[in-house]
Amino acid sequence: MRKDAIENRQRIEQQAKIMFERDGVDQVSMNQISKALNIGMGTLYRHFEDKSALCYALVNNDSEQLLAELDAIQSQNDDVQTIFTQAIDTFLQFKTDHRALLKCIEMSQSKIDFRQTPFFQALHQYFYTLMDKGENERQLTFKVDTLLNTLTTQNYVFQLEKRQLTNVEIREQLVTLFF
Repeated sequence: MRKDAIENRQRIEQQAKIMFERDGVDQVSMNQISKALNIGMGTLYRHFEDKSALCYALVNNDSEQLLAELDAIQSQNDDVQTIFTQAIDTFLQFKTDHRALLKCIEMSQSKIDFRQTPFFQALHQYFYTLMDKGENERQLTFKVDTLLNTLTTQNYVFQLEKRQLTNVEIREQLVTLFF
């Protein structure tokens, strides 16, 4: 990618982050972002096919930090249940911090399937390795798929808002369910 294209992409991401934090993801349109940056819609859509792609880029920027934190948890502990508990706490905090962005990504009608992203694949691999107790591959894959589907933003928000659970209560339920 050319230097000016990289700079444009970074400017778009920075402006979107500011506007999303100030006004809320649902309230900001791609048109508003392009106007705030004084760029054409073509430039904006050349970098991001839709708002969910832009939201994914913002989440992805922070995903490396999350994965590093998960790795640190694993390297500092020997007990699998302790690692799982701390990893879930860390992931739930990430979901809390990125809730609106993740909702935009997961609810999108675009071509992006969050389960096909490198971020999702890295999370799947992390929990797959962590939860591997010698089960057959299909059973373990199903178990990790179930865990991550339980943690989708839609289900997470449902548990918070409708079931009135806290992050600690969600984590306790997951530990009970998976250990």
